[in-house]
Formats: sequence, C-alpha cells, structure tokens
Amino acid sequence: MTKWAIILDEGEDQYSLEYEDTLGRKNRMRLDAQTYERALREARSYLGIDQNERDEAGDQWVVE
Repeated sequence: MTKWAIILDEGEDQYSLEYEDTLGRKNRMRLDAQTYERALREARSYLGIDQNERDEAGDQWVVE
C-alpha cells in the first residue's frame, strides 16, 4: 500500500504536514521547521518513515 503526505508551505518560514490516517481521514499538523528540508525531516520522523520510504507497518510512503 502506498500512502501520501504533503508538506505545505504556509509562508513566512512556516510549514504544515497533510496526510491521511488509516481510516482515510485527512490530518493536518504544523511542523516546527523554518526550511523545507527541516520540515521534510520532521515529517518523516513523525510518520516513522525509514530510509527505504517505509513505515513500521511496511507501507510505502511518498512525501512531497
């Protein structure tokens, strides 16, 4: 299964993460990051995504 997450640029060095949970509901959270690269690292950490783009359940993730 492939899951998607999107990093949203909120302007003024603020970023949010939008992703779907296991029930298909969209969730959105603010990231504590001032750059896209830091936001990406924080999102991957929060979602538990490893270097192979998979989470603990083995699901494949695409983070944009």
